[in-house]
Amino acid sequence: MLQILASGEKCLGDFTFDFYWQHQGSRLDMDQKIGEASLRQIVQSLREGERVNISGDVGSRLGSSLGVDLIRLGGKGGPIEGTGSIVVEGDVGRRMGISMLRGAIYVSGRVSEPMGNVIEVDSDLTGYRMFVSITEALEKGWDVMEPNHLDQQGLFIEDGIFRDTLGARNPADKTIKLEGDAGMSTGILMRSGQIIVEGCAQENTAVLLRGGRILVRGSTKDFTGAEMRGGEVFIEGDAGSFTCARMKGGVVYARQALPLPPAKRHPLSPSERTVVARALELSPMQALMYSRFGLQ
Repeated sequence: MLQILASGEKCLGDFTFDFYWQHQGSRLDMDQKIGEASLRQIVQSLREGERVNISGDVGSRLGSSLGVDLIRLGGKGGPIEGTGSIVVEGDVGRRMGISMLRGAIYVSGRVSEPMGNVIEVDSDLTGYRMFVSITEALEKGWDVMEPNHLDQQGLFIEDGIFRDTLGARNPADKTIKLEGDAGMSTGILMRSGQIIVEGCAQENTAVLLRGGRILVRGSTKDFTGAEMRGGEVFIEGDAGSFTCARMKGGVVYARQALPLPPAKRHPLSPSERTVVARALELSPMQALMYSRFGLQ
């Protein structure tokens, strides 16, 4: 069990090491010490199922991609079952649990928004709030805290917390329904199921989407469908600029968007108008205002 004394450091327990493959150590040194342990040792302990105790306040991106066996760092891309836990005696900064998949984070103090792909569950540690991955909660049926609830159809999130990477890497053929707005990268790397956002969503909605459906009742910001591989995205409003950037597959339906070539805007076929009208609960006349954005 590692014992860490923190004073606002960021990226503790960050399995990506702040996306190390992009910066090769210029932003973050894996072997940077926090007391007696390095960032690399913290991640390795978590990978081996151990608990990491942190005393003091923690900065942003705590537990980023926690429990993911990242391909970019030599892994296989799936979850690391038996991932350990992080226990923080203090406050936690923004974007805790971005793209988190397995493990648990316990916090005695405040957690700043936006959070990541995390949801509170009934804690088994007195004096601490317990958070797990939304993706794991959906897969394994965790008992989430009210006002959120989970049933056989899926997970219904009504706590008003602003989150990035909602439903990251989801493989379950179930629904995540969010009351309110979503942050960045909603549905990143999702493979199955459905996400419904009863509001707007920020940049990179459906980035790297593999399959499933994302439906946004409002608008999305730029880079909707970036690097998308498959699946469907329905945007009731505007899908922003640079839509479908580096797209490999899939389709985006929206009223307005500025696609990045080779993706283009296409008129809807009669059957597609029916699909859009049903998905967004529109009249046939309203569906005439929509287009399909994609490679073909």
